[in-house]
Amino acid sequence: MVVLMSVYKKDDPRHLRLSIESILNQSYANFRLLVGVDGSVGEELESELKMYEANDKVASFWFKENRGLTAVLNNLIEEGKKLNPLYIARMDADDISKSDRFEKQINYLEKHPDVDVLGGAIEEMEYDGRLNGKVIHYPLTHQQCFDFFSTRNPLAHPAVMFRASFFDKVSSYNALYKKNQDTELWFRAFKAGCRFANLEDIVLSFRVSQDMYRRRGGTKFALEVLRLRKEINKNLGYGVKAQLFAYAYYAMAVSPGWVKKFAYKTFR
Repeated sequence: MVVLMSVYKKDDPRHLRLSIESILNQSYANFRLLVGVDGSVGEELESELKMYEANDKVASFWFKENRGLTAVLNNLIEEGKKLNPLYIARMDADDISKSDRFEKQINYLEKHPDVDVLGGAIEEMEYDGRLNGKVIHYPLTHQQCFDFFSTRNPLAHPAVMFRASFFDKVSSYNALYKKNQDTELWFRAFKAGCRFANLEDIVLSFRVSQDMYRRRGGTKFALEVLRLRKEINKNLGYGVKAQLFAYAYYAMAVSPGWVKKFAYKTFR
């Protein structure tokens, strides 16, 4: 199994260490962590990353230019394929995986050979690491995931585990999408007949970053989401409710910051 993690200059070195340690301390031990360094990251982050290069479970790939998450993930997928893994997991540089995450996900995938991509529940923590009491459960079965996708993503992207064969069916992430790469990937996966599922168990502590609400705003971002959602609705046969939700999300995304923050906390 391989684990894909992207790191860039705004990541916090303290959070990165906690994230990597949560991977290295998994109860399932047969994996390789592939870290893609997205451009210059500064001395502190660089020092932290180089410290882990001595660990034979970690391999770092240093990219000179900052190109964004999508490009780095695609590079890491190609590197990962060289190791002929059965499974490919995602991890973000500021989240914390539960120590039995991989064990539970692999056990499920081995018992359900029809499932191509598996997520799980996540718990939110504030930027300083304090749990805020919010647990987000995602739909468990494929049909429930498909129905849920009419309005929202059915998987938490940093908590997923793919069969390596998933990327034979769907190829890689779409380079045209820098902020909605997961939504676009799920769209193509459903079209390709991939099967989705989630564990009921919490598999990851998700850090609510300080600039999350700002990053979810802006007209350009909102238009990208709207165009993608309209394409999803058309191709997957979702109805009027899904179309109305797409326009409502657009209105929220171009609203003032306090509106986005309220909507995110209320409806996520």
